[in-house]
Amino acid sequence: MGTTGGMRVLVTDASQGRTAGEVAARIASRLRDAGLAAEVRPIGAAGDPAGAGAVVLGSAVYDQRRLPETERFAGEHADAPASRPL
Repeated sequence: MGTTGGMRVLVTDASQGRTAGEVAARIASRLRDAGLAAEVRPIGAAGDPAGAGAVVLGSAVYDQRRLPETERFAGEHADAPASRPL
């Protein structure tokens, strides 16, 4: 894979256990292998994603629903993807 200029990627997750955090860490590792600056943060500590070039938002799913904190984060930062290249 070619270099991407070191774009910063925020990888965040919400989980009541360790699984989502482990998945987030693995995703971030793959992104780093591809030349990206990936940072993993739990969703409660993710803060404003404005400085990131991309965001990976992960969540555990219970009863076919994402966790409330995931929905809250996505709602609070819904405009952020519109300013990012696809």
